[in-house]
Amino acid sequence: MNQPFFSIIITVLNGGKTIEACLQSIAQQIFADFELVIVDGGSSDQTVELIKNSTVKNKTLKIVPKLGLYAGLNMGVRLSSGKWLYFMGADDALHSFDTLQRVANEIKNKRSDTKVVVGEVHFLKQSYVHRPMFGSPYLMRHQVHHQGVFYDRTIFNELQYDEKMRIASDYELNLKLSLLRISHEAMGFIICDFGGDGISENQMKQGYLEMQQIHRRLFDGLLGSWAVKYFWIRRKTGAIIRRYNLLAVRDGIKRVFG
Repeated sequence: MNQPFFSIIITVLNGGKTIEACLQSIAQQIFADFELVIVDGGSSDQTVELIKNSTVKNKTLKIVPKLGLYAGLNMGVRLSSGKWLYFMGADDALHSFDTLQRVANEIKNKRSDTKVVVGEVHFLKQSYVHRPMFGSPYLMRHQVHHQGVFYDRTIFNELQYDEKMRIASDYELNLKLSLLRISHEAMGFIICDFGGDGISENQMKQGYLEMQQIHRRLFDGLLGSWAVKYFWIRRKTGAIIRRYNLLAVRDGIKRVFG
């Protein structure tokens, strides 16, 4: 078989309430040169049945009970064969029927050295669109959302997700790519409608703790100390803004600091 242009990789555990809509958004794509790889952690609901009944033709399902999130993503990478890899959750959906076609067009017209292309992500619950930013990681201005990123598969020849982490290993991967100066390009359209029902949204405190571990691991010396403190200040400020719904303040801070 020819190598597919895209591999879409999903890890899931008991996603029966949302995965049907996720799969439908994939099945309706007008760009057909892709494969779907799903790693199930041992679902006890109707998830597996829904996957098997999906109309997506080129799909692989691997069931590994008690497999963690990032172990599942690493396995998905190993099972995949596409030129470009894309990861999404069972509660997410591709934004439009032509999403993959638009991404493929962007990739075909990209710079030759570009290994990562990043689009926008629509947060459904918050009615907010996350747009990529490729600034300094030391100022937390390199901001990409995992469900907006398409990776050249050669990225994973050297890197993989940290399976010991529960929430923030994708954050670490993207931060490493920034520090390694891997070439990125932005796409000015929405890739994914982000459901926000996954572990990262529901366990924010644990996610922040893991992010700080990552900063200490990746940033050296004074830069490491600075990054940890700056991140803490940003998160505390964000918590106050959310608590008191200070939308105008939030928008002003984002314009200045990202």
